[in-house]
Amino acid sequence: MDTKLKKYDKRRTTWLVSSILFVAGASVTSFVGFLLYFLYAAQYGDYGYVEKTASAFSSSVTWVWAIFIAALCVTCVALVLSVMKTGRKDSDNRIIFNWFDKLFADLQMVMGVCVGAAYLGASYFIATVILQGKWVTNLFNIQGSMSDDYWGIFGDFGTEAMRPYWLSIFGSALLLAGIFAVELAIVQSIARKLKSRCFWKKTVIGAICYYGARAVSASDKTFSNVMVFLILAALICATWIGTAVMIVLIIIFVPKWLAKYQAIKDGVNEVKSGNLSYKIPVEGDGELERLAADINDIGEAQNIAVQNELKNQRMKSELISNVSHDLKTPLTSMVSYVDLLKKEGLDSENAPEYLRIIDEKTNRLQKLTQDLFDAAKASSGDIPVNLERIEMISIANQAMAELEENLAKNNIQVIFTPKAEDAYVMADGQLLWRVIENMLTNVSKYALPNSRAYIDILEEDDKVLLEVKNMSRDQLNIDADELMERFKRGDESRNTEGSGLGLAIAKDLTNLMGGDFDIYIDGDLFKATVALAKT
Repeated sequence: MDTKLKKYDKRRTTWLVSSILFVAGASVTSFVGFLLYFLYAAQYGDYGYVEKTASAFSSSVTWVWAIFIAALCVTCVALVLSVMKTGRKDSDNRIIFNWFDKLFADLQMVMGVCVGAAYLGASYFIATVILQGKWVTNLFNIQGSMSDDYWGIFGDFGTEAMRPYWLSIFGSALLLAGIFAVELAIVQSIARKLKSRCFWKKTVIGAICYYGARAVSASDKTFSNVMVFLILAALICATWIGTAVMIVLIIIFVPKWLAKYQAIKDGVNEVKSGNLSYKIPVEGDGELERLAADINDIGEAQNIAVQNELKNQRMKSELISNVSHDLKTPLTSMVSYVDLLKKEGLDSENAPEYLRIIDEKTNRLQKLTQDLFDAAKASSGDIPVNLERIEMISIANQAMAELEENLAKNNIQVIFTPKAEDAYVMADGQLLWRVIENMLTNVSKYALPNSRAYIDILEEDDKVLLEVKNMSRDQLNIDADELMERFKRGDESRNTEGSGLGLAIAKDLTNLMGGDFDIYIDGDLFKATVALAKT
């Protein structure tokens, strides 16, 4: 930042100094140029003479020529530097235009011509200043009729209006400086337009053509645009010059339009052949560019639709496979132990154990069936929701008390930290309890044994957040969004008692209450978050 600032200050200083030197140098060059003209007129003209020989006269005006040439060199160098350094840039390295730059360039050129004409008029005033000066006649020994006949050209203005003489000198210097300052401002403004590559657009004709072309390109009436173009082309071609101009325009623009058309045609063929990820290059905002962008959007939409369909098909296959597995496992056990009971009879010493296992598998099958039913209702929204002002901390404590035994089986220590001072939310009490229960059940089944689980309640803007964090027992090589799909588990072997529906149900229930349910995975760290509106 400091380097850019120093570079900017150096550039700005160079521009300012060179601009001042140009105005001063041009003023001195003009004044000395007029002086040289009148000195040679006095030496070789009919209005007076210099009391010196030709060689003596040349040597006496040598220092005047030296000043003239030095001033002229300073003027040229300063002009080049000021034009090179003009133009303050913004953070995007674009030149910033001032109010004068916003004027049309051709209007500025007309202004420059007018100021140049004013310079010719100012020559009259400067001439009188030079001829009125006694230092000129004294310094160069001008004698004869210079002060009588030569003044006849200027009338009485030269003898009366130029007093006092110091004010005349100051006025002539100020007049020259003003003229050259305006001319320099015009030249620098045009230079800034050229550097920004917008000179043509900043002219009256260029602006008409530019905005007319934009209006035509922005229009979707292709037929009307073509008709207007053909009519204008026919009118322009009515003259030899117009024909030449039209040929040049055709050579310049038609190949570009054909190249854009070919690019669109190639893009359509690519999409038609199945390459939905192909993108047509889009440069500009004309009608052909908008057509290319629309084709790209169609291809992208089709690509997304295809990817979603493939994902849905994969999810259907996994859903069928997982449901079959989860239903088949307890049913197989039940059938096996029923067969054993048939063979050994109810009087067998193993009968109580067989009945216990059958009962356990029956409960598991019943729980799975209920989860399926709840997941279907939650996903379809076919659950009555009674939103009211609920205190989240008490419901979280209730859920932890209900699941304390399950958490203790794996020796999982729960650390509950209610950080929110006011944890009241708009929610359905029963649905919120089911969400928290599912989150804690997930901890009891999949958390690393002999570890800690952290439950935090905190405020964030206008919401209250419930966060549950734990270390996973199994390696989580799965995406967070995929883990919330139905029948998805962290353990791909599916050896645990879970159904893979708990998080999916929790998400759907949270959405029904107008909240957000998110999962974050960082290595083996698992975090589930419920956000509900604060009341």
